[in-house]
Amino acid sequence: MYTDVGVYYSPGPVLRGEVFDGSEAVRRMESWLIENHGFQPQYAVSELNEKNFWRMFDAELYEQCRKKYGAVGNFMSVYYKCKKGRKTEKEVQEAEQAHLETAEAEVDQPED
Repeated sequence: MYTDVGVYYSPGPVLRGEVFDGSEAVRRMESWLIENHGFQPQYAVSELNEKNFWRMFDAELYEQCRKKYGAVGNFMSVYYKCKKGRKTEKEVQEAEQAHLETAEAEVDQPED
């Protein structure tokens, strides 16, 4: 399932003068999508943590493609690219380096 929800008006609670937590509303929608095997486009606001991001998207296939096309170590992971605005450049680089070291360790392991 693919969803592309746009909100173009104030939510009911805001119109009634009530408290409305937009981040919580997005988290609830993302949880519902994960439970129902859906996903949302990543140009939109996302509250997904890394674990839930990879529950929504196929991490195994993504990592296979990154290795196949030489993206590991050259391009940052799509998760960090999506969340870059919420992380410092140093945090993104450290996470990518850790990911690269893991990928290199896997390559160094003899195959069964």
